[in-house]
Amino acid sequence: MELKFTKTAFGEGESLQKFVDLVDTYLLDLKGQEVQFNVIDVKTLRDAQQHPEKYQDLIIRVAGYSARFVELAKELQDDIIMRTEHNAL
Repeated sequence: MELKFTKTAFGEGESLQKFVDLVDTYLLDLKGQEVQFNVIDVKTLRDAQQHPEKYQDLIIRVAGYSARFVELAKELQDDIIMRTEHNAL
């Protein structure tokens, strides 16, 4: 299972506990085999486009594989930013 979250999804207290419960339910109760998280926001992705030297270690999930964001073609970066922005609404 692959899940994408914005950084604001992980607060403290109740928000964090809901996340822990989600993972516990999937892995323990439903016997999930694998879970991959993408925690990113549009601001970080845009900054990575403008200053790739600062984000050499930014790895994201792209259609079933992982990739360094700064090594992707600008068109694909733009698409990922657009989808991330849309999902954050």
